[in-house]
Amino acid sequence: MKLKIWISLFLVLLLVVGCSANEAKKVNEPKKEETTVKEEQTNEPKQNKELTKKVKAENGVLNGQVYTQNGMAVGTLVLDKKVSDVDAKKLAEKYAKELKEEYKDMKVNVQAVRDGKNVANITVD
Repeated sequence: MKLKIWISLFLVLLLVVGCSANEAKKVNEPKKEETTVKEEQTNEPKQNKELTKKVKAENGVLNGQVYTQNGMAVGTLVLDKKVSDVDAKKLAEKYAKELKEEYKDMKVNVQAVRDGKNVANITVD
């Protein structure tokens, strides 16, 4: 009878210790998850609505967007087929310069696409 009591107490003790160890691990886990969530939030693009509106209003621009992501300012221009390569490059350079003025501490990249092809790609460090 004493042996059964000792075995039972031993098993209960093992369960308590085992559960305590799992709880200690769980306390550390949320910190890792919080770090991951913060990293994901910085990777999400943040649109500059004012400049996006300005880009879309340009003659020959069908669509476009200006945003920041991963410490970089990005501009995309989707151009009409009638826009020449020279004009596409001028537009991309114009917005690369404007983005660099707005985001001085960031690398800037502006791309112009026409008919599914990249016709201008301007990067400013």
